[in-house]
Order: sequence, then C-alpha cells, then structure tokens
Amino acid sequence: MATPSCIDCCTEPALVRVRTLHESAHDQESLLRCAGCQAFWFHRFHEYTNWADGSDDLTSWYSPLTPAEGERLRDSADPAGEDVSFLRTRAAWMDDSRGIHRVEGAPDRPFG
Repeated sequence: MATPSCIDCCTEPALVRVRTLHESAHDQESLLRCAGCQAFWFHRFHEYTNWADGSDDLTSWYSPLTPAEGERLRDSADPAGEDVSFLRTRAAWMDDSRGIHRVEGAPDRPFG
C-alpha cells in the first residue's frame, strides 16, 4: 500500500494494513499502522458510482488513532460492532477529487 503524502505521524511514515474491518462493493474500512513510529490510523474508502454518466467519486479518509483505540480495533472479535463514533469529530485527512485536505471529522460507518 502506498502511503499518502499527507500522513504526518513521523518523519518517514509508511502505512501497513493491520486488519480489514469492513469490506463491501463500494466501501472498505481498515486499521493501518505506521511501520516507522507504530502509530495507528483508521482508513475509510468510499466509492460512489454515478450510473447515469459512468463517473466514479473515490474518497478516502485517514484518521489518527490513539494506541488504545488501535489495539482495541486490532484485537476485537467483532470489529463491525466497535463504536467508532469519535471519528465524526476527529481531525482527519481526506483524499478526494479535489486533492488531499484536512477535515474536522470523518464518517463513522460505511455508506452502503
């Protein structure tokens, strides 16, 4: 997995997928960890397909997690049942058709 340039947890961030938490046709949630500093990140990917004109809108959010949050998601027997509502107010990086920019929160559940 290529690490986006916005990831700012250390001087040489390199994100590695630890666990896929949810996956569907147009959504994916993953727990990532930096190989450099061991910081956890929550990654959400969403694809919106406009069938009328054949266009796609691909959006990713990268939200930093505390060590306790990352360990809880890593070790959970039911990651889909974990409360991640804190993502709604956690500053995150968003990568969409306009580029990479800082946002004040990310979605806390899959769209579809």
